[in-house]
Amino acid sequence: MKRGRPALGTSKEFIAKCISKQEKKDLKTLADDFRLLEREDVQEIIENSKSYAEGQQKIMRVVTSAYM
Repeated sequence: MKRGRPALGTSKEFIAKCISKQEKKDLKTLADDFRLLEREDVQEIIENSKSYAEGQQKIMRVVTSAYM
């Protein structure tokens, strides 16, 4: 194993973290509890979130804007 800087032109490709099926299901349940599951923007949030916490935060912003 070599130490030091990597050679020029080499790069590590980062793999995007995907949300699990259970976490998507939990986000859908959260959105359904607030009766926002049918909204297109909420569906996009659920599909494009990289973590449950990120999706929950975005859904709660929609809840705040819809009900406040």
